[in-house]
Amino acid sequence: MQYEKLRPEDIFISADDIVTVTHMGNITEISYMTKHNSQPKAIKVSEDEYVVVDTGEVKKYAKKSENRSQSENSIRKTMRRIRELIQTNVTDPKKVRWITLTYRENMTDTKRLYEDFRRFNQRLIYQLTSCGIEKPSYICIAEPQGRGAWHMHILYIWKNRPAPFIHNDAFADLWGHGFTKIKALKGTDNIANYLMCYLTDIEIAPELKEYIPDDMLKEVTENQQKKSIVKGGRLHMYPVNFNIVRHSNDIKYPEKIKMPYKKALKLVTGKKLKFETAFRMTDGEDFESIVDRKEYIEEPPLKNSDI
Repeated sequence: MQYEKLRPEDIFISADDIVTVTHMGNITEISYMTKHNSQPKAIKVSEDEYVVVDTGEVKKYAKKSENRSQSENSIRKTMRRIRELIQTNVTDPKKVRWITLTYRENMTDTKRLYEDFRRFNQRLIYQLTSCGIEKPSYICIAEPQGRGAWHMHILYIWKNRPAPFIHNDAFADLWGHGFTKIKALKGTDNIANYLMCYLTDIEIAPELKEYIPDDMLKEVTENQQKKSIVKGGRLHMYPVNFNIVRHSNDIKYPEKIKMPYKKALKLVTGKKLKFETAFRMTDGEDFESIVDRKEYIEEPPLKNSDI
Protein backbone atom coordinates (compact mmCIF):
# COMPACT_ATOMS: atom_id res chain seq x y z
CA MET A 1 0.00 0.00 0.00
CA GLN A 2 1.27 3.50 -0.91
CA TYR A 3 0.48 6.71 0.96
CA GLU A 4 0.45 10.34 -0.17
CA LYS A 5 0.13 13.15 2.36
CA LEU A 6 -2.75 15.58 1.72
CA ARG A 7 -3.92 18.84 3.29
CA PRO A 8 -6.89 18.17 5.63
CA GLU A 9 -8.50 21.49 4.64
CA ASP A 10 -8.76 20.20 1.05
CA ILE A 11 -10.88 17.20 2.06
CA PHE A 12 -14.66 17.72 1.84
CA ILE A 13 -16.89 15.51 3.98
CA SER A 14 -20.63 15.95 3.47
CA ALA A 15 -23.06 15.88 6.39
CA ASP A 16 -24.48 12.50 5.33
CA ASP A 17 -21.16 10.74 4.63
CA ILE A 18 -20.62 7.74 6.90
CA VAL A 19 -17.65 7.99 9.27
CA THR A 20 -16.23 5.78 12.03
CA VAL A 21 -16.26 7.28 15.53
CA THR A 22 -13.80 5.72 18.00
CA HIS A 23 -14.16 6.51 21.71
CA MET A 24 -10.86 6.13 23.62
CA GLY A 25 -11.12 7.42 27.17
CA ASN A 26 -11.26 11.21 26.95
CA ILE A 27 -10.35 11.13 23.23
CA THR A 28 -12.82 10.80 20.34
CA GLU A 29 -11.56 10.04 16.83
CA ILE A 30 -13.56 10.64 13.64
CA SER A 31 -12.24 8.68 10.67
CA TYR A 32 -13.48 9.07 7.08
CA MET A 33 -12.64 7.01 3.98
CA THR A 34 -13.93 7.66 0.47
CA LYS A 35 -13.73 3.98 -0.48
CA HIS A 36 -13.36 0.69 1.37
CA ASN A 37 -11.63 -2.26 -0.25
CA SER A 38 -14.36 -4.64 0.83
CA GLN A 39 -14.26 -7.08 -2.11
CA PRO A 40 -11.71 -9.92 -1.81
CA LYS A 41 -9.16 -10.14 -4.61
CA ALA A 42 -8.20 -13.68 -3.67
CA ILE A 43 -9.85 -16.67 -2.04
CA LYS A 44 -7.90 -19.23 -0.03
CA VAL A 45 -8.39 -22.79 -1.28
CA SER A 46 -5.72 -24.60 0.78
CA GLU A 47 -2.85 -23.93 3.17
CA ASP A 48 -0.54 -23.34 0.19
CA GLU A 49 -2.79 -22.04 -2.63
CA TYR A 50 -5.32 -19.30 -3.42
CA VAL A 51 -7.51 -18.30 -6.41
CA VAL A 52 -7.30 -14.81 -7.99
CA VAL A 53 -10.95 -13.69 -8.21
CA ASP A 54 -10.64 -11.68 -11.45
CA THR A 55 -8.82 -14.34 -13.48
CA GLY A 56 -9.60 -17.65 -11.75
CA GLU A 57 -5.87 -18.37 -11.70
CA VAL A 58 -4.60 -20.64 -8.90
CA LYS A 59 -1.40 -19.41 -7.25
CA LYS A 60 0.83 -20.48 -4.40
CA TYR A 61 1.33 -18.33 -1.32
CA ALA A 62 4.70 -16.69 -0.89
CA LYS A 63 7.03 -18.08 1.74
CA LYS A 64 5.75 -17.31 5.20
CA SER A 65 7.38 -14.49 7.16
CA GLU A 66 10.22 -15.46 9.44
CA ASN A 67 9.82 -12.39 11.63
CA ARG A 68 7.51 -9.43 12.13
CA SER A 69 9.57 -7.07 9.94
CA GLN A 70 8.28 -8.99 6.90
CA SER A 71 4.63 -8.21 7.74
CA GLU A 72 4.09 -4.45 7.54
CA ASN A 73 0.29 -4.56 7.80
CA SER A 74 0.49 -6.69 10.92
CA ILE A 75 2.81 -4.31 12.75
CA ARG A 76 0.82 -1.23 11.72
CA LYS A 77 -2.28 -2.82 13.24
CA THR A 78 -0.31 -3.69 16.38
CA MET A 79 0.96 -0.11 16.71
CA ARG A 80 -2.53 1.28 16.37
CA ARG A 81 -3.85 -1.25 18.89
CA ILE A 82 -1.21 -0.20 21.44
CA ARG A 83 -2.07 3.47 21.03
CA GLU A 84 -5.82 2.82 21.29
CA LEU A 85 -5.46 0.64 24.40
CA ILE A 86 -3.32 3.24 26.15
CA GLN A 87 -5.55 6.16 25.22
CA THR A 88 -8.68 4.24 26.27
CA ASN A 89 -7.38 3.16 29.68
CA VAL A 90 -4.84 5.82 30.68
CA THR A 91 -6.88 8.97 31.23
CA ASP A 92 -5.29 10.23 34.47
CA PRO A 93 -1.47 9.97 34.69
CA LYS A 94 -1.69 10.24 38.51
CA LYS A 95 -3.31 6.80 38.60
CA VAL A 96 -0.58 5.07 36.57
CA ARG A 97 2.89 3.63 37.15
CA TRP A 98 5.12 2.86 34.15
CA ILE A 99 7.66 0.15 34.97
CA THR A 100 10.38 -1.56 32.93
CA LEU A 101 11.63 -5.02 33.93
CA THR A 102 15.13 -5.97 32.72
CA TYR A 103 17.25 -9.14 33.06
CA ARG A 104 20.82 -9.31 34.33
CA GLU A 105 21.75 -11.99 31.82
CA ASN A 106 21.16 -12.09 28.07
CA MET A 107 17.71 -13.71 28.40
CA THR A 108 16.29 -14.56 24.95
CA ASP A 109 13.45 -17.00 25.83
CA THR A 110 10.06 -15.40 25.08
CA LYS A 111 8.12 -18.08 26.97
CA ARG A 112 10.19 -17.46 30.08
CA LEU A 113 9.66 -13.71 29.66
CA TYR A 114 5.90 -13.96 30.10
CA GLU A 115 6.13 -16.64 32.80
CA ASP A 116 8.49 -14.45 34.82
CA PHE A 117 6.15 -11.49 34.36
CA ARG A 118 3.14 -13.58 35.46
CA ARG A 119 4.90 -14.53 38.70
CA PHE A 120 6.09 -10.97 39.30
CA ASN A 121 2.55 -9.70 38.80
CA GLN A 122 1.18 -12.25 41.29
CA ARG A 123 3.73 -11.21 43.92
CA LEU A 124 2.99 -7.52 43.37
CA ILE A 125 -0.78 -7.98 43.69
CA TYR A 126 -0.32 -10.04 46.87
CA GLN A 127 1.82 -7.29 48.40
CA LEU A 128 -0.67 -4.57 47.45
CA THR A 129 -3.81 -6.37 48.62
CA SER A 130 -2.06 -7.31 51.88
CA CYS A 131 -1.71 -3.55 52.49
CA GLY A 132 -5.34 -2.87 51.61
CA ILE A 133 -4.50 -1.38 48.19
CA GLU A 134 -6.75 -2.27 45.26
CA LYS A 135 -5.52 -4.56 42.48
CA PRO A 136 -4.39 -2.56 39.41
CA SER A 137 -5.08 -3.29 35.76
CA TYR A 138 -2.11 -3.61 33.42
CA ILE A 139 -0.97 -3.30 29.81
CA CYS A 140 2.42 -4.89 29.09
CA ILE A 141 4.56 -4.64 25.96
CA ALA A 142 7.55 -6.89 25.29
CA GLU A 143 10.65 -5.35 23.71
CA PRO A 144 13.96 -6.88 22.55
CA GLN A 145 17.21 -5.06 23.17
CA GLY A 146 19.96 -4.75 20.59
CA ARG A 147 21.85 -7.74 22.00
CA GLY A 148 18.72 -9.93 21.67
CA ALA A 149 17.74 -9.92 25.35
CA TRP A 150 14.12 -9.23 26.25
CA HIS A 151 12.61 -6.80 28.69
CA MET A 152 9.08 -5.74 29.53
CA HIS A 153 7.30 -2.38 29.71
CA ILE A 154 4.26 -2.36 32.00
CA LEU A 155 1.59 0.25 32.61
CA TYR A 156 -0.13 -0.41 35.95
CA ILE A 157 -3.43 1.45 36.16
CA TRP A 158 -5.50 2.07 39.31
CA LYS A 159 -9.15 2.89 38.73
CA ASN A 160 -10.26 4.39 42.04
CA ARG A 161 -7.18 5.97 43.57
CA PRO A 162 -3.84 7.60 42.74
CA ALA A 163 -1.04 5.15 42.05
CA PRO A 164 0.66 4.25 45.35
CA PHE A 165 4.29 5.11 45.93
CA ILE A 166 6.44 1.99 45.74
CA HIS A 167 10.21 2.39 45.93
CA ASN A 168 12.14 1.08 42.94
CA ASP A 169 14.11 -1.25 45.24
CA ALA A 170 10.84 -2.90 46.27
CA PHE A 171 9.94 -3.51 42.62
CA ALA A 172 13.43 -4.93 42.02
CA ASP A 173 13.05 -7.36 44.95
CA LEU A 174 9.67 -8.54 43.64
CA TRP A 175 11.12 -8.96 40.13
CA GLY A 176 14.24 -10.81 41.24
CA HIS A 177 15.80 -11.25 37.79
CA GLY A 178 17.70 -8.00 37.32
CA PHE A 179 16.76 -4.35 37.28
CA THR A 180 13.59 -2.31 37.36
CA LYS A 181 12.97 1.29 36.33
CA ILE A 182 10.03 3.57 37.03
CA LYS A 183 9.43 6.49 34.66
CA ALA A 184 7.43 9.63 35.25
CA LEU A 185 4.12 9.68 33.41
CA LYS A 186 3.48 13.07 31.81
CA GLY A 187 0.82 12.19 29.24
CA THR A 188 -0.70 9.30 27.31
CA ASP A 189 0.71 10.38 23.92
CA ASN A 190 4.31 10.31 25.15
CA ILE A 191 3.98 6.67 26.25
CA ALA A 192 2.26 5.48 23.08
CA ASN A 193 4.82 7.26 20.91
CA TYR A 194 7.77 5.81 22.79
CA LEU A 195 6.52 2.24 22.62
CA MET A 196 5.53 2.46 18.93
CA CYS A 197 8.95 3.80 18.00
CA TYR A 198 10.62 0.68 19.38
CA LEU A 199 8.36 -1.76 17.56
CA THR A 200 9.23 -1.00 13.96
CA ASP A 201 12.00 -0.31 11.50
CA ILE A 202 9.68 0.05 8.50
CA GLU A 203 8.29 3.06 6.70
CA ILE A 204 5.75 4.98 8.80
CA ALA A 205 2.40 5.71 7.17
CA PRO A 206 1.27 9.38 7.25
CA GLU A 207 -1.47 8.74 9.80
CA LEU A 208 1.12 7.36 12.27
CA LYS A 209 3.88 9.88 11.59
CA GLU A 210 1.89 12.56 13.41
CA TYR A 211 2.33 10.59 16.65
CA ILE A 212 6.09 10.01 16.39
CA PRO A 213 8.49 12.63 17.86
CA ASP A 214 10.60 14.31 15.16
CA ASP A 215 13.88 13.34 16.82
CA MET A 216 12.99 9.64 16.46
CA LEU A 217 12.37 9.87 12.71
CA LYS A 218 14.72 10.04 9.76
CA GLU A 219 13.87 10.90 6.17
CA VAL A 220 15.21 8.64 3.41
CA THR A 221 14.80 8.70 -0.37
CA GLU A 222 14.01 5.52 -2.29
CA ASN A 223 13.17 5.55 -6.00
CA GLN A 224 13.02 9.36 -5.86
CA GLN A 225 10.35 9.20 -3.14
CA LYS A 226 10.84 10.46 0.41
CA LYS A 227 9.92 8.11 3.25
CA SER A 228 9.88 8.44 7.03
CA ILE A 229 11.70 5.70 8.95
CA VAL A 230 11.81 5.21 12.71
CA LYS A 231 15.32 5.28 14.15
CA GLY A 232 16.57 2.27 16.09
CA GLY A 233 13.76 -0.07 15.05
CA ARG A 234 13.92 -3.63 16.38
CA LEU A 235 11.04 -5.24 14.55
CA HIS A 236 13.17 -7.97 12.97
CA MET A 237 13.79 -9.42 16.44
CA TYR A 238 10.12 -10.30 17.00
CA PRO A 239 9.13 -13.90 16.13
CA VAL A 240 6.09 -14.42 13.92
CA ASN A 241 2.80 -14.74 15.86
CA PHE A 242 4.47 -13.39 19.00
CA ASN A 243 2.06 -11.41 21.21
CA ILE A 244 3.81 -8.06 21.60
CA VAL A 245 0.97 -6.66 23.72
CA ARG A 246 -0.86 -8.36 26.59
CA HIS A 247 -3.18 -6.97 29.25
CA SER A 248 -5.36 -7.85 32.22
CA ASN A 249 -8.92 -8.99 31.62
CA ASP A 250 -10.44 -5.73 32.88
CA ILE A 251 -8.72 -3.52 30.31
CA LYS A 252 -11.26 -1.70 28.14
CA TYR A 253 -11.26 -1.75 24.35
CA PRO A 254 -12.05 1.35 22.28
CA GLU A 255 -15.66 1.66 21.14
CA LYS A 256 -16.12 2.01 17.37
CA ILE A 257 -19.43 3.17 15.83
CA LYS A 258 -20.36 4.10 12.25
CA MET A 259 -22.67 7.08 11.78
CA PRO A 260 -23.32 10.12 9.53
CA TYR A 261 -20.71 12.88 9.79
CA LYS A 262 -23.26 15.42 11.05
CA LYS A 263 -24.10 13.16 14.01
CA ALA A 264 -20.42 12.56 14.75
CA LEU A 265 -19.75 16.31 14.90
CA LYS A 266 -22.46 16.68 17.55
CA LEU A 267 -20.62 14.17 19.73
CA VAL A 268 -17.48 16.31 19.77
CA THR A 269 -19.20 19.63 20.46
CA GLY A 270 -17.19 21.45 23.12
CA LYS A 271 -14.15 19.21 22.67
CA LYS A 272 -10.79 20.49 21.44
CA LEU A 273 -9.47 19.38 18.05
CA LYS A 274 -6.18 17.75 19.01
CA PHE A 275 -4.89 16.96 15.53
CA GLU A 276 -6.01 16.12 12.00
CA THR A 277 -4.32 14.25 9.19
CA ALA A 278 -5.30 13.32 5.64
CA PHE A 279 -3.72 11.12 2.97
CA ARG A 280 -4.38 9.20 -0.24
CA MET A 281 -3.99 5.41 0.00
CA THR A 282 -3.44 3.28 -3.15
CA ASP A 283 -2.44 -0.32 -3.84
CA GLY A 284 -0.72 0.46 -7.15
CA GLU A 285 -3.55 -1.19 -9.12
CA ASP A 286 -7.23 -0.26 -9.04
CA PHE A 287 -7.82 0.64 -5.39
CA GLU A 288 -7.62 4.25 -4.16
CA SER A 289 -9.10 5.90 -1.09
CA ILE A 290 -8.86 9.31 0.58
CA VAL A 291 -8.58 9.12 4.36
CA ASP A 292 -9.18 11.90 6.89
CA ARG A 293 -8.70 11.45 10.64
CA LYS A 294 -9.53 13.91 13.40
CA GLU A 295 -8.90 13.51 17.12
CA TYR A 296 -10.79 15.53 19.71
CA ILE A 297 -9.93 15.65 23.40
CA GLU A 298 -12.22 16.40 26.31
CA GLU A 299 -10.20 18.67 28.56
CA PRO A 300 -10.82 18.46 32.32
CA PRO A 301 -12.76 21.36 33.88
CA LEU A 302 -10.76 24.15 35.45
CA LYS A 303 -10.24 23.97 39.21
CA ASN A 304 -10.69 27.04 41.40
CA SER A 305 -6.91 27.21 41.76
CA ASP A 306 -6.57 27.46 37.97
CA ILE A 307 -8.84 30.51 37.68
